[in-house]
Amino acid sequence: MSPLTPPRRPAPLRRRSLLAAGALTPPVLLGLAACGADDGGGEAPDLLAEVPREKPGAPQDAGPAVVPFTARILGAIDRGEVNAVCSPLSVQVALTMIGMGASGDTRAQMEEVLGAPMEDLAASANTLSQVLATVGDEQREADEEDGPEPSRASLVNATWLQEGLSVEDSFLEDLSAWFGSGVFEADFRETGPREKARERINDWVADSTADLIEELVPEGALGAATRLVLVNALHLKAAWPSPLTTSGGRFTTSADEEVGAEMLSGDAKGWYEDELCRATALPTAGGELALALIQPVEDVASVLEAWSSSATDSGTGLGALLSGLEESVPARLTLPRFDIDGEASLTGTLQELGMVDAFSGDADFSGVTSEADLAITDVLHKAVITVDEEGMEAAAATAVMVGETAAPAEPKELVLESPFLYVAYERSTLAPLVTGWIGDPTQTR
Repeated sequence: MSPLTPPRRPAPLRRRSLLAAGALTPPVLLGLAACGADDGGGEAPDLLAEVPREKPGAPQDAGPAVVPFTARILGAIDRGEVNAVCSPLSVQVALTMIGMGASGDTRAQMEEVLGAPMEDLAASANTLSQVLATVGDEQREADEEDGPEPSRASLVNATWLQEGLSVEDSFLEDLSAWFGSGVFEADFRETGPREKARERINDWVADSTADLIEELVPEGALGAATRLVLVNALHLKAAWPSPLTTSGGRFTTSADEEVGAEMLSGDAKGWYEDELCRATALPTAGGELALALIQPVEDVASVLEAWSSSATDSGTGLGALLSGLEESVPARLTLPRFDIDGEASLTGTLQELGMVDAFSGDADFSGVTSEADLAITDVLHKAVITVDEEGMEAAAATAVMVGETAAPAEPKELVLESPFLYVAYERSTLAPLVTGWIGDPTQTR
């Protein structure tokens, strides 16, 4: 058994009404409600499992589970964009949440694309979430008035479910134990309540990302067939140990144009070099976070292609680079200040990578509910990053929309082999414009 494979757990408590039964509630449930499940902006989940959050695993086992999918996504996203920012980790975690309820080929395809068995991915997400939650704690305890602002980071999850839809006990257990997520009920069937649900989801994301991601789910993204929305939000903010120096400089763009840019310079730590690139890293105050900066030998595309092709080989590519930067080698660094954002639907990208069944009528999410046939309808992602002389701040969020699929209707057939009528009409008014019949199509004007 893998060291990240989760143990079997007891059956969950199904309803918030049971949770509210004060004296009858076991202490472990009260702890989960208070600190284990994300509260959606202070609101208690409607469905919450009777299991505590799993303890984090070894940090060194969590990071490698993220690298293969990161390399694949970076190799697959649109290279036509001048600048790009995304968080494959956020996408991976959100898809792992729904993936825990997948079976058969649907689950196999998702695991192939995401880079590991669902159980390992869930354990990795749990570890990373709890590791990030402690970032900056030592700085805050030291409380140095003249020091840089303590770093902070978070990786949190929430789930919204069509009210009245029964959900499998094992799925609720997994959400609570591995993702700290209870389930909020919403009505997606009617326009008004559906819009309120969209606002609740976006408000939760904004609260979880310090308002850097404000409109993850746009108007029209949810529909009457939506049954489940699973959301991950990532936020980090960290200062450099000392401010970088600023100066005017020049930067040659991807279009081979030279432009003026505000440049930042300072001390970096770590050095990596191979046939594709050279790299160093800017550590942050407290040392828990860092920003790797990579200079291609040829161009960005060649690095992305090589990383993607060697995604599962921990001895090369992105994994080797990040590991190599941990060597304490001093370096000097100059880079431009940047402040960018990006958003995209990743549905097509994931399908191209091989995650096909999850988006089709062949999807098997029977581990979520037995009351409806579900399929992923869209995967929406937004991200933002700012790097200046003081530090860096970044946020990302991913929403996985899951809808109910209808059984395909038997195709109808109309064969016009004898006289027939026709009517040309205007659709908004249903006014017939030209009408008549055909008795002999061979007679032409």
